[in-house]
Amino acid sequence: MALIEHVILLKQDLSTSDLALELKNHEDILGELNGSVIYKESWGLRNLAYPIKENKKAFYEFMNIEIPNENIDNLNAKLNLNENVIRYLSIKVKSFCDTPTVMLKDKE
Repeated sequence: MALIEHVILLKQDLSTSDLALELKNHEDILGELNGSVIYKESWGLRNLAYPIKENKKAFYEFMNIEIPNENIDNLNAKLNLNENVIRYLSIKVKSFCDTPTVMLKDKE
């Protein structure tokens, strides 16, 4: 199993219920690919450094996930097909970072 630190940026015009539905769908996709979410946190609606696909803001979601190595490409392919995902970043790590993250600590 690969340990992945995973951040997804979702469109700014999603309602609260749509955002929750997108996150649930993402977790369902991970389940289908034999992956699991170990930890997750929402960094909220944040400004982007530059517009991406006509969006100036995005909802940032951070997750620590475990997924088999052979399914990482399948996960990326499914994220590419989702029109509500602006960008994503998946980094394979040897161990997860300390939680909560610095981004969440800055809010407090």
